[in-house]
Amino acid sequence: MMQIISPQEKKGQGWKITGMSNRIFSPSSPAPHITTTDGWITAHFNESTATLPNVEGFTRYWRPNFSLNHGQNQSQSSTVNFVLPTTQWIAINRGSSSSLSSTPRIPELKAAFDALASGHRINGHLTLTVSTLDELAYQYHVLSGKWMIFANRDTIDALWRDVVQMVCMYRKRGIAKVSVKEDDRNNRVICVYVENFADFEEVRGLREDLRTVVGVKKKIPFKMDAYTHMGIYRDNQWGIPPTRWLE
Repeated sequence: MMQIISPQEKKGQGWKITGMSNRIFSPSSPAPHITTTDGWITAHFNESTATLPNVEGFTRYWRPNFSLNHGQNQSQSSTVNFVLPTTQWIAINRGSSSSLSSTPRIPELKAAFDALASGHRINGHLTLTVSTLDELAYQYHVLSGKWMIFANRDTIDALWRDVVQMVCMYRKRGIAKVSVKEDDRNNRVICVYVENFADFEEVRGLREDLRTVVGVKKKIPFKMDAYTHMGIYRDNQWGIPPTRWLE
């Protein structure tokens, strides 16, 4: 269950931020709600709270680079980091402009995929194709997806700040998250979401904004959430590319 907490007081690991709200967020506008659940820290922004001081405050005090934090010498850092050792993801939610109302049917999606996978490449039949997987995503209403940006510890904090500003203040809609833990290549990942992978205007528009507003000019992958639920990752046993596009 997601718990909404006040920006004036965040309990956990014996610490809290009582009395620091004006230092973190703008005193001249409402502060965003901060929620914590199952290793996630999420800031919920809206038209009133998505101001530059609030966005900068959140990205300054909740940073993905976990090299200096609780249990270590924070005096070496110019800014305290409120990310806990148990945190896996930091996220922002700026709301949606979509009219999608169907509930994703994830268990049915998995079952349908497993049935197709059991016959894949048997007697020369390819039951798992890009078009087939698209059809499964449509059928079971698992339509969301994300552009994924990988970055090392030296650049991740600044890149995350720029992505949050783009989502909250330029696009004024959407969800993004960043991993706190590094992967096996010593990178963290930022995921910026669309609600419908088949909305090509929205998908390409988000990629263009990442390129022109944030400055992400290298090719980055787009992965459908349906692929994640179906267990399609790098070097999977079916030989399926884990990402839908690379642009």
